Order: sequence, then C-alpha cells, then structure tokens
Amino acid sequence: MSLLPNFISFLRLSLAPFMLYMDPKYLPLFFFFMALTDALDGFLARKWNAETEIGKVLDPLADKVFLLIALYLCCFELKRLNAFVFFSLLGRDLFIIFGSLLLWLKLKSVPSPSFLGKMNTAVLSLSVFVCMIYHSNTLSIILSVICLLFVFMSWIDYALKGIKTLKNQTSS
Repeated sequence: MSLLPNFISFLRLSLAPFMLYMDPKYLPLFFFFMALTDALDGFLARKWNAETEIGKVLDPLADKVFLLIALYLCCFELKRLNAFVFFSLLGRDLFIIFGSLLLWLKLKSVPSPSFLGKMNTAVLSLSVFVCMIYHSNTLSIILSVICLLFVFMSWIDYALKGIKTLKNQTSS
C-alpha cells in the first residue's frame, strides 16, 4: 500500500497537462478531481506512514505542475486572473526548486513544505476553481490580489526558512 500515494501523485503529474486541451466547460470538474487526488495522496501517506523520499519530491512537483497549468488557463485562456499571478507563482516555484536543490546538495535532505506554502496552494486552488465556474471582473481583481498576497507571503516564508537552515548548518 505504500506505493499508492506515490502512484496518485504520479497520476496527477501525468494528467495535469490534459487540462490544456480540455473543453473549458469540463475544466472545473477535472480540476476538482485533481485537487482531491492532492488531498488523498497526502492523507494516505500519513495514515499508512508511507512517506517516502520520492514522495517528498513527486507530490510537490505534481502540485506545482498542476497548479501552474490551471493558473495558466485562468490567466491566459479564460482571462479571469491577472497574468502577474501566474508569473509570480512561477518565480516562487523556481525559487523553491533551486533553493531545495541547494539545501539537498549541502545537507542531503529535502525540506518539508511550510504551513504558508500549504495555505498558498489551498488559496490558489480555491481561487482557480472559483474562476473556472464563475466570471466577474470584480471577483477576478479580488482573487488576483488575494492570490498575489499568498504567493509573496509563502515566498518570503520559504526564503527565511532556507536562510535559517543554512545559517544553522554553518554555525554547527
């Protein structure tokens, strides 16, 4: 059973690009299904004590690909969120990937996601879902501002945690 959470993450990673070719009327349902797989793989990994090193990489990677594709659609295809949300999340995610790689090379460990990082994912996922099912210019502006706020708060949080981790390692 310990392989099931990783399989679900791999499935999410593999299926996410299909959103790019999907009829927009089916996007909310597909997105909701994919978001459920995100919750399910984490729940199963914790419940079965089946957290693995590959899962620590595969799950966040699947999350990033899935959410970036969904945001791309909301920003550029559906035009319901400001494009700056997409580019900000892309910058944050690249920062996290390269920062995590640096920490792994120096410390040989994969950092855990932060609470703010998880909140960011939840807020962006909810915003994307709302944008897929309902369109209003006012709502688009409000959701874009909220998304940007969470992206930047989590970006700063990850930066501070990375700096603290490196400082603790070099002072030990």
